[in-house]
Amino acid sequence: MPALGQMENATLMEVEHTPPVHKRMLDILPGVSGGVARIMVGQPFDTIKTRLQVLGKGTIGAAGMPADMVYSSGMDCVKKMMKAEGPTALYKGTIAPLLGNMVLLGIHFPTFNKTRAYLEKDLPAGSFSPSSILLAGAAAGAAGSVVSTPTEL
Repeated sequence: MPALGQMENATLMEVEHTPPVHKRMLDILPGVSGGVARIMVGQPFDTIKTRLQVLGKGTIGAAGMPADMVYSSGMDCVKKMMKAEGPTALYKGTIAPLLGNMVLLGIHFPTFNKTRAYLEKDLPAGSFSPSSILLAGAAAGAAGSVVSTPTEL
């Protein structure tokens, strides 16, 4: 069985000899997957929060509404939504944030990796520079903002 260091080197060599299209996919797919996971986990909470802001007890939107449409708490909101609309109600409005986050993180990861590789090209293999990580993160954040801002409006 090869030593851990040998396995790491073999993996790095495999990535270095990967065709360019596949290398780009190695950067993009984790970002897209992260964007999907972020929305699929977070969207129900966002839906509940929005419903409470609009139809929560004591809000202007709740004035004059039937009692079964006014929510007294987050759990009350979930129960009433599930009863009236079914479990898919928690995912209403998911498409726009899903696509936006897929694109955002699909751009974020490759931008970070390419910028960091450029900034660290003269460093010995296996070493890193905290400042290059900071700058790569800033570049990725800037690229992500340019792309995600229109989807947030």
